[in-house]
Amino acid sequence: MAVGCRAVHRGIRGGTRVSSDERRNVVLVTYDSLRADHCGCYGYGRNTTPTLDEMADSGLLFENAIASGVPTIASMTSVMTGRHSLASPEIGFNEQQREQVTSRPTIAEVLSESGYSTGALSPNPPASSYFGFDSGFDWFEDFLAEDRGVLERAWRRIFESSIEGGGLSTYLRLFRNVVTQSEVLRPWEDFYDEILAFRERAEEPYFLWVLLLEPHHPWMPPSDTQQWSSRSDKYAAFRQYWEMFDSGWTPDFSAAEHQRLIDLYDDSIRYGDQFLARLRDDLADDDPVFVVHADHGEEFGEHGRYGHQPYLYEDLTHVPLVVWNADERGRVEQPVELRQLAPTIAELGGAEHPFDVDGLLTDSEEARPWVVSKVFAEGNRRAAVRTRSGKYIEESDRRELYDLSADPDEQRDRSDENPQSSAAFGDALRSHVHDEQERRAVEAAREAVTEGEVEL
Repeated sequence: MAVGCRAVHRGIRGGTRVSSDERRNVVLVTYDSLRADHCGCYGYGRNTTPTLDEMADSGLLFENAIASGVPTIASMTSVMTGRHSLASPEIGFNEQQREQVTSRPTIAEVLSESGYSTGALSPNPPASSYFGFDSGFDWFEDFLAEDRGVLERAWRRIFESSIEGGGLSTYLRLFRNVVTQSEVLRPWEDFYDEILAFRERAEEPYFLWVLLLEPHHPWMPPSDTQQWSSRSDKYAAFRQYWEMFDSGWTPDFSAAEHQRLIDLYDDSIRYGDQFLARLRDDLADDDPVFVVHADHGEEFGEHGRYGHQPYLYEDLTHVPLVVWNADERGRVEQPVELRQLAPTIAELGGAEHPFDVDGLLTDSEEARPWVVSKVFAEGNRRAAVRTRSGKYIEESDRRELYDLSADPDEQRDRSDENPQSSAAFGDALRSHVHDEQERRAVEAAREAVTEGEVEL
């Protein structure tokens, strides 16, 4: 693995189980919609992430961490199972999407079976118990009713109208929810005590996962934490949110309107960073390893859209990733993908695991110099291959190629200029697809034999 500056601790290696008295408490913190290039440790000019920056300075920062899918439901399926999601990430009642989690081993199940206490808090419905994300957790809080009928009604109430075209009722509901902080739109301080309560009753070692809605839109940072936006900005932005929804996420904002959203977004990031500072301090006596990342990023018009629809440009796929207090320090330049978090956490816990991808703390001579992101949406597969400085995107008959060192915003497609490079990237993608198909075929055959479906 090529790295910038890295001091390697040799205590952990992929597939190797360490003794039980060395098993670490592990805390996984997921920020929803946090772009890497809005974090100080990735070069951002504003002081949005002071705590994350401190962790990066004394821990291990991955410069080219790439979400395996977009949006949350696709990305977090990969994080928890170590496998790409093969279902459409479009929000809705999707049994196939649920099976992507429930039919596969998850990191929580692996650690629970090895003796860990496991707890999670996820106030985002796409990463809720409805889709199986509670698998393996002793405690899982998603603020959704346990009764499935109630849950489905709540789901439709919050999301369905906006998916099917919305209307004024959706806009007014959003306004009400933000003002009252009801339903899923709750700041992290509202549920922080529940996290500490889990810690008080959990036996060590423990695995704790917290998904924060900061900085997911709508951006409503508490007034006493705002540095770049004002209280009036929060309410002026409501019309902009409506325009985003009503335009299919392609609004025509003025420069001032655009900057208002950036300012609110940055203040929401800063507020979310305060959670990290408090949790790190409150759990200091447990000496946990922190793994901090975002599920995906956020678009602000770079390619005509706002939000985080299932596309694969850098503003959506390039995310922050820091591992802190794991006896490793430096900056890793090699591209990595979020689905590598599952084996990484298992190895930190000294647990044998079934994940067939290398962990982040594993030195592998066979590590590929590229990673893959993919989504399935609107009847098509969108896939991207990412190296340190290059990016290839493929959808149906469309191909795009970008030189990220010269064009980090992906504004100049070079696929026609460099057909050989495009072909090489395409070959890499087909190699990945072939490997995935082969593995699924082996798994299907194994299941058929196990279930007695094969005649002898």
